[in-house]
Amino acid sequence: MSIIKLKQKPSPRNPGSGTWHDFSLLQPVLFLVAGLTSCGQEPASERASPLAEGDTVSITVMATADVHGRVRAWDYYRDQEEPRYALSKVATLVDSVRAAHEHTLLLDAGDWLQGNPFAEYFAMHDPQNRHYPFLAATDHMDYDAIVLGNHEFNFGLEYLNRQIEMTDTPVIGANIYHRGTEEPAYPPYIFREIAGLRIAIVGLTTPGSAVWDRPRVEGILDFADGLEAAHRFVQEVRDEHRADVVIILAHTGLDGGTSYHRDDLGDENFGRAVGEEVPGVDLLVLGHTHRAIDDVVLEGADGREVGVIQPGRWASHLGVAEMDVVRQQDGTIRVVSISTANHSVAEVDEHPGIIALTREAHEDVVAFVTEPMAMTDDEWSARDSRKKDTPIIDLIQTVQKEQTGAQLSAAAAFNTSVSFGPGPITRGDISLLYPYYNTLYKMQITGEQIRSFLEHTSQYYTTETDEEGNPVVNRGWPGFNFDMLAGVTYVLDLRNHPGERVTKLMYNGEPVDGDDQFTIAINSYRAEGGGGFDMLHDAPVLMTIDRSVGDMILEYLQDKEVIRYEDVFKENWHLVY
Repeated sequence: MSIIKLKQKPSPRNPGSGTWHDFSLLQPVLFLVAGLTSCGQEPASERASPLAEGDTVSITVMATADVHGRVRAWDYYRDQEEPRYALSKVATLVDSVRAAHEHTLLLDAGDWLQGNPFAEYFAMHDPQNRHYPFLAATDHMDYDAIVLGNHEFNFGLEYLNRQIEMTDTPVIGANIYHRGTEEPAYPPYIFREIAGLRIAIVGLTTPGSAVWDRPRVEGILDFADGLEAAHRFVQEVRDEHRADVVIILAHTGLDGGTSYHRDDLGDENFGRAVGEEVPGVDLLVLGHTHRAIDDVVLEGADGREVGVIQPGRWASHLGVAEMDVVRQQDGTIRVVSISTANHSVAEVDEHPGIIALTREAHEDVVAFVTEPMAMTDDEWSARDSRKKDTPIIDLIQTVQKEQTGAQLSAAAAFNTSVSFGPGPITRGDISLLYPYYNTLYKMQITGEQIRSFLEHTSQYYTTETDEEGNPVVNRGWPGFNFDMLAGVTYVLDLRNHPGERVTKLMYNGEPVDGDDQFTIAINSYRAEGGGGFDMLHDAPVLMTIDRSVGDMILEYLQDKEVIRYEDVFKENWHLVY
């Protein structure tokens, strides 16, 4: 594929074919600057001539979503090339689209600050405190806007806002308010002027951050209902700012339900509701659920067709939506046709400009993640960790119990493809074992809550078995929501329906009664309500450790120097099916 030089963003002082509004560049500086200024109209001289009656303009909208640190085509966990994912490959496709289409936009639907060792290095370990390379790349690639996803808050507001201040790319989020107000803490939308058309891009995000990152946002930010915010800001850009076309750039799924249970929060995945219930929306650019969705058109509340594009995860695809916009006889401007398609990067070359831009960062991260932390003579694998107790999960459990002094521990097999040993165990190995930036809680729970916890998590499995006699997984239940417990002995009989599956539950050889009291080590996502574990809602929090569980595992291995199965493994649960 030919390489074409990336086009440069028009200067706000010399807008050329596109006008950028200063409003889109306002960022909260540790929330000391109160409020956003209103978005005024730009001088008429800066706007292109409006469409004549019957004229048609084609606009091509490109999109990425849930990049999660995949800037380069490299697997930092295994220290090898990864051809399926890379923003550097997306950049090559972007050049080709721009070469073929006169009027284009480039957007990202959130979750770009966290997600792999590359991203975590710059948040937690970079001694130079550099500009996060993803944002340096979005500047270089001339992104028109990126929206805030829930994982943008994982490392705290200070780091997030400092990175936003360092970037030229507009970062938006309409339903993130200053605490106790309805005043957006980040720009709610931006405008682009294309061929006389005013294009509004409204940013929305899942309100789940109020649950999953409560310690980092509580008392500072409120996360409003995405559907309600869409009604508010779409009407605002249509009525007050005369937007001709409205694009919703949202870190939310088209469908998918809600994984938390908070009466004061809106739905986690509200994309379809916005498309079908909010008048004035032309295109949904979505993320969060890591799905690749194209060739979908919804019927909008006002009868218009609403296109949908969701470009997968990890920069696996460039999503492309093509819209034809026409001025009709009555003078109104309307999107008269829309098509969407996702384009894989698997067979695409990395863009030399992005390679050059990120070369030093890439080399620094490779050197960091390949550093050995400990040695082992055993082979550690998570392949069967959701079917039986395994040493690799007990490694997590042991660390959590030692860090908190709790009687019990809960952990999940986040990635069943992880394995290491015999030989050195590297930082990359542990990043693959524990890829999320979760901190650690110590809570007090009852025997009744333990039983309810196990019944809830057992929904990962159906009551059926496959042809080989293995239990059949419930595809609607994420693997990261199948938690295993250490410290109690238990049996789950999958032949029974959830609610009747715990057939044995013992502690120190004695049956667990409902009013027995225990302490449990559990990650922050789960403790704050992630995964719908409502039984923990009122459990007293005895301790919080505001460090990554992954870092705690690394420290444990460094102290041990050599790790063996017998150091951590104690089989305490099994399944019946």
